Amino acid sequence: MTQPAPEVQERILPPLLMAGIRMRGRYSDCGKAFAQLGRKLGRHLAGKPFLLHYSPEYRPDDADFEACFPIRQTVASPDGISICELPGGKCVTLLHQGPYDQMAPSYSRILQYIKDKGYHIVPPTREIYLKGPGMIFRGNPRKYLTEIQMLVATGPA
Repeated sequence: MTQPAPEVQERILPPLLMAGIRMRGRYSDCGKAFAQLGRKLGRHLAGKPFLLHYSPEYRPDDADFEACFPIRQTVASPDGISICELPGGKCVTLLHQGPYDQMAPSYSRILQYIKDKGYHIVPPTREIYLKGPGMIFRGNPRKYLTEIQMLVATGPA
């Protein structure tokens, strides 16, 4: 028996204070940045890790992205780490369950929804890692949970 596919939803996201490391390269390189954020800002972290995607399309070898964590308060910025407020706004979101390399159908669904509604995306897009590999054990990729979030607006892009 298969579970029904999660529904695309709309909601309003509040602004979010975050710490991030912006990178170019392979998406899988983000783990090093998450580890660095944890080492440098551990006690200030206040939520799940997430990626901000600045590339307008999937770029497996030359992506422009930022590995981030929400933080509790503004702190002095360690070398290579930016501290800023991520804007909030109207968001279209979809919960993806499964391996990261199988997210294409979820992205297709959310992008079709945005097109059907006449919205345009306000970059960067976000992936929040609700359940994924642990620090010690890899975990079961079929059970990973990733929330895809895209801020949207109407009118001219």
